[in-house]
Amino acid sequence: MAEVELPGLCLGVPIDHRLKPLFSTGLTTPNPSVGFGGHAREIKNYGRYFQKYRKDISNNEIQFAKWLAMPETKGGVVIVLQQPAEHQRYFSDHYQTVKDCNTLSAVDEVCKAITGYGVERVSCFDAFPFHKIPVSKSLEKYEEELDEAYDLFLRMIEQKQPDVVLCCYRSPHSTKYKDFQCIGIGRTRDCQVTVRGRRYTCVNCFHPSYALNYLEDKSELRSLFIIEATQAFRRANGTWRERSWMTKVRENCAAIVQMDFEDKQDQPSWTKHDFQRKRFQSYMKLIMGILNSLKSGVYNDMTNKELYNLFLERRYNVLFHDCLLVLVKIINFEDNGGDRLQDKGFVQLHQREKRDIRDLRRNVVKRCSEFLRSLRVAGAPLQVQKGGKGLLTSDGLKQSLLPLGPFMHQTGFQYNLRLSFLSLAHILNDAHTYRGRDVHDINRNELARAFRLAASYLELALTQHTVRTRGRVSEEDDGIISQLNSLTINSSIRQTGYASGYRSSPTRTASAPSSTCTRCNRTGHSSPSCPETQCYRCRSFGHMSFDCPVYPSTPQRRR
Repeated sequence: MAEVELPGLCLGVPIDHRLKPLFSTGLTTPNPSVGFGGHAREIKNYGRYFQKYRKDISNNEIQFAKWLAMPETKGGVVIVLQQPAEHQRYFSDHYQTVKDCNTLSAVDEVCKAITGYGVERVSCFDAFPFHKIPVSKSLEKYEEELDEAYDLFLRMIEQKQPDVVLCCYRSPHSTKYKDFQCIGIGRTRDCQVTVRGRRYTCVNCFHPSYALNYLEDKSELRSLFIIEATQAFRRANGTWRERSWMTKVRENCAAIVQMDFEDKQDQPSWTKHDFQRKRFQSYMKLIMGILNSLKSGVYNDMTNKELYNLFLERRYNVLFHDCLLVLVKIINFEDNGGDRLQDKGFVQLHQREKRDIRDLRRNVVKRCSEFLRSLRVAGAPLQVQKGGKGLLTSDGLKQSLLPLGPFMHQTGFQYNLRLSFLSLAHILNDAHTYRGRDVHDINRNELARAFRLAASYLELALTQHTVRTRGRVSEEDDGIISQLNSLTINSSIRQTGYASGYRSSPTRTASAPSSTCTRCNRTGHSSPSCPETQCYRCRSFGHMSFDCPVYPSTPQRRR
């Protein structure tokens, strides 16, 4: 069978199937009569002036600040970040400097995904240029210097005259520096901003480091950053149209931030790794719940549309993504994160992080093994051959996965959902190597690959369902459907006797009676009010998130 081209990754996770059609926006072409803005020259001159009084500003840093502010033309999109990283390294090769900074690398990746061009073609300004000490720690001592830096930033905005400003910084002051700041995760700017007599169109966003370094296992925050960046570029060329699902993503992200704030109040002594360990356990519990529902046939009476909507409403579509990000965090730290901390002189922090990551990895491995053991059916043999691959033998895995395999009458999303779980089970099992006495070596890279592929296959299944239900099929859609018709996870799936091919028969439309719950198959209530339905906001049972009495579906102000 032909290999399937999986959805592309951006910020480490598959791109949301609903957002991908909005990409390839290109960059707006400035009117030739508008001329040059002078903003890049402005920051270079300021850097030269500042260099006379501070020894920590190198020529490479000044040249990089100018390069980042390019192009020199007026108009287009300006991305406003907070300030240079305190320990940023500057190279003569500007692309190497971007690669060395997580924030700039993320912005570059998002710009390339949306427009096809990186930061070399998109102006990026710091609200506090050349000020490296975190503004929250240096406000009282350096307020005059911050005033000067922010005034330079406003002059650059005046000279650039951008069509759209993407607002990604937060003011450290109660009354100052607020013109283009982020107004809170999940909120939107519905009117233009007037600064020094000129009106600007602003798109509310947040600093990418919040999603990359603080709530790094919450993939929805990364998706929201991509959504708002897409909005900025589409507003610049006049093609933006708000979708209802984007509002839902904003509400979800606002709830994530609110719950994180409350969790930290409830557990003030916990580190972020403690919270990630708890969340990973929650992710795997939900994944195991979906797995059991697939095996027991709970979803069998649902149409593809009902199951698709259920996955989006309960946010099941991001579970694989979130698990993947936890594993990527572990791998990145163990490979090079610890060395970077030591290089910067943070010896004690490195030791604490090393201990926390070790505990997190141990917990992740345990949960993945529990997932495989929950799959095992009675009598399915475990691996006992020293050096043998798998927690279960190939025959044991085959027996255990039979209840999960797609049935011949299933098509569309039902079919492909099962394939994504089969992919996860196969690769997780192969990540284990038997050492003896019920002890296994676990390949962390294979664990990450298992969740990466499962997330990609699920996103592809969501894409296919959306294409088929739009009522029109474009040339690009034909290609997607063709790929799904030949979907194969890997050769080991073919050995189990199912997934012999994807049958493109029409989606079933028969649904269960309205008085029958599609979750527990009992009569007398519907699935939203089922006692087994859990709200993702308050974690209580008996209602869904949009009916939550504790956290209503309205955007929360970021703390």
